[in-house]
Amino acid sequence: MPETEVEKVLSGFDFTKPVYEHAFFPGDKLYQLVRLPSFDLPNPVAGNWFGLAGLTTGKVAINDGSAGRRAGQFEVLVQFSALEGTAREFTVDLRIGIGGPGGGTQIFVPRTLLGRVRSVGPVDRW
Repeated sequence: MPETEVEKVLSGFDFTKPVYEHAFFPGDKLYQLVRLPSFDLPNPVAGNWFGLAGLTTGKVAINDGSAGRRAGQFEVLVQFSALEGTAREFTVDLRIGIGGPGGGTQIFVPRTLLGRVRSVGPVDRW
């Protein structure tokens, strides 16, 4: 990843709490609050940030923005490792759908590894 991308990713973690490499194995489940289609983003795709069961927008410092989000479940197909830690607090920006108190577990999966997970469909939000 370019250095500017690394800095952006690391800025999402609360470094007063542990951040570590987490190994995921086939069959493991991850969850994501995927943006719904909007004028600015008519064809949303899975992002790089995931969470565990019970994931809420506030705890991972995102919000529904103007278009909303839908919870989706993803299944790990091939083993990989990703960065896991605690989301830090961000100021709310409804335009880009970021912001909230943080404090929840979040997982960053680099774009090059997204092919190792597949969507298994929507789930009810917690």
